[in-house]
Amino acid sequence: MKKLIIIALIAVIAYAGYRQSEIRNGAYTAEITDPIYVEFRLSMKTPGRDIDTALFGKMANVEDCEMRSERVWKKIVKDCPTCELTAMKCRNDLEPRYLRLFDNTPIHSTYLSFDRGSRYERDGRMVVYGLTSDEGNKVCELLKQTMQQGYSGKVNCINAIPD
Repeated sequence: MKKLIIIALIAVIAYAGYRQSEIRNGAYTAEITDPIYVEFRLSMKTPGRDIDTALFGKMANVEDCEMRSERVWKKIVKDCPTCELTAMKCRNDLEPRYLRLFDNTPIHSTYLSFDRGSRYERDGRMVVYGLTSDEGNKVCELLKQTMQQGYSGKVNCINAIPD
């Protein structure tokens, strides 16, 4: 259970940084028609296993992506000394296996789906790898509850494909 709390804490820090960058960023657009995708990867070593987090988001443009990305990951790395940023990219497209997450297609891990509710927010998907199915479901529900407190858009957990 302690590991779940640590994972949820990291994910909450990631979301808080993401949310703060949304508020400060000047790229407020009513509709994102030609998105730039951001891909964040974070690795955390815990006793007995490694846990990896991937966050994907649809941004308004390259500047929006770069500004938000820098703020989010600086905060996460600062607040999580056992975390290692392994990738941060702004790109024109995502691999099909990640792009399908934006259609809420189930995969082998439960993931958090959030769709913007205002021009200040962005669509995103957060996947935490290295958890059992039960742990993934619990972490996702914790993330969902946390995000719903400050995010006006729709937030859901997309349950994993049963093994």
